[in-house]
Amino acid sequence: VDCASRRPAPQASELRAAMATSRRALLLALSTALLPGRRAEIVWGAASASYQVEGFREADGRQPSIWDAFDTPAIGASGPVRATKPNGKRNIFGGEDASEAVQDYKRYPESVSLHKDLGFGATRLSLSWSRLLSYSPGSLKATRNEAGIQHYRTVLKAYKAAGILTAVTLFHWDLPLTLEEYAAGLPCGTAWLCHDWFIDVFAEYATLAITEYGPLVDWWITVNEPLTIVQNGHSLGNHAPGRCSDRLQCWAGNSSTEPYAVSKGLVLAHARAFRIWEQRGRPGRGCGMTINADWGLPASSSQEDAAALTRFMEWQAAIFMDPLFFGSWPASIVDAAQDRLPPWTQAELELVKGAHDGHFFMNHYTTLFVRAAPLGAPSWEGDQGLEVSGYDFSSGAPIGTPSSNGWLFNYGPGLGALMAWYHERYPGVSFVVTENGWGNASSTREAEMGADDLERCNYYRDYIGNMSATAALRGMKVDAYFAWSLLDNYEWADGFSVRFGLTYVDYATQERTPKGSALWFQQHVTQLKDLPSDGSPLPPCEPHGARDVTVISVDRGRPMTPGPALGALDQAESAVSPLRCS
Repeated sequence: VDCASRRPAPQASELRAAMATSRRALLLALSTALLPGRRAEIVWGAASASYQVEGFREADGRQPSIWDAFDTPAIGASGPVRATKPNGKRNIFGGEDASEAVQDYKRYPESVSLHKDLGFGATRLSLSWSRLLSYSPGSLKATRNEAGIQHYRTVLKAYKAAGILTAVTLFHWDLPLTLEEYAAGLPCGTAWLCHDWFIDVFAEYATLAITEYGPLVDWWITVNEPLTIVQNGHSLGNHAPGRCSDRLQCWAGNSSTEPYAVSKGLVLAHARAFRIWEQRGRPGRGCGMTINADWGLPASSSQEDAAALTRFMEWQAAIFMDPLFFGSWPASIVDAAQDRLPPWTQAELELVKGAHDGHFFMNHYTTLFVRAAPLGAPSWEGDQGLEVSGYDFSSGAPIGTPSSNGWLFNYGPGLGALMAWYHERYPGVSFVVTENGWGNASSTREAEMGADDLERCNYYRDYIGNMSATAALRGMKVDAYFAWSLLDNYEWADGFSVRFGLTYVDYATQERTPKGSALWFQQHVTQLKDLPSDGSPLPPCEPHGARDVTVISVDRGRPMTPGPALGALDQAESAVSPLRCS
């Protein structure tokens, strides 16, 4: 039931039928009863990424990345990465760019204070590769940029001095532009396809970072969201470097072959970085690659839709993780892509298999209905034989409260269900949730601090509560959880048109104001040392002031009330869910 409107959940009868035929998956999604038992210490954090928050793109010797060229015409005019599509449209909403972002390159002390004031015990940030190493045009020889290296040392020390753990991402999409330009002059055409040299260059960068910052970092993330790099960057073309087969959308690329070769390149790069981390004594608490995936509910009780759900998960996650755990590609992808899927050499398998330490780093935002569909033209999307939607294919009802950003739905059981799928496929892993959060279309300050943020707070309440329930039910260990994001920031192709932050940023003045959702974390979540396991729901979202937050105040103008606890089966939810309508 949608608690806000008291409407029945969409297509309850169909979903009950789906549950009968996909019992294991849907019980995991819907079992939200908290059970006493295993206690697991957890660290709560907030996340960011360098290109999205730093600004100051030319400071201290930084060279442009592919994203600088993708969003700024003066940088991306005629090279392999351009700011304008062949059809004349700009890549980024409103023609915006990240030249200013939220100025965290200079304002990072405020971010440290926000973490501490809100009670977060950890932060996730990324390094800007082109701040640390410089490359001359036409050359792969790297030069250390001491100013950039010292900057991140200072930032990491500031977090450590505040008692805040750090999760550091080596590659959060901002590839040095000079490397992409070098690749464009070769037959491989783009950096992630040039396995013969690019993996070595990535390893050189990883070696620098791990050597310089080893004692200052608690978790190492080699690559953020390989699926997004593959799908958005090399199949659809709506992220840098902007490659696809459609010549109205992309200047170059091949959506039939490149996504699979890029997938292999990403796995190889991760494995090289992971082995370097091992050779350097495994500094910190863990090292891995952050996998992003949506959860799915089969649209019907048919075997075809159940099989489509499995393919949906394998194309999102297993294509990257099966090689690390099993030394092979998923069979469904081998069957579909055939000779377009590059094989592994014996030496590559020896590098890749086992390149994990038992942690599973994961990003998750939403859940979609999934159903079988005819195969399309050979491509990353066409090979999967499925279609997805946030709306029921028959009734049109949303799977959960829809966000105004166009793709995000609040379906609380999805995070725990996705963890359970990983837990079953990769037994024994412990989880680090590196991103989870709610974004809405940017609106007025009043709405951002009121109604829009109420949805954000309810989203976190639903997702964290259901994650805790499923972890207790299944005996899964969750080591850390990072909310996305600490700050409103530059959201890639959406520019500044979408806000995910726990902290409101006035982009004109750069003033930062914690939202009610941030204060809910402060009061009810960040003080928890263990995931809830006693059957109690998380406290409801209520009006907050800036009691213990001394940075700036929060607008109290709009009342906050508890929101919906969405489930696929209204009867099951009313029987077992701790997140009840208030």
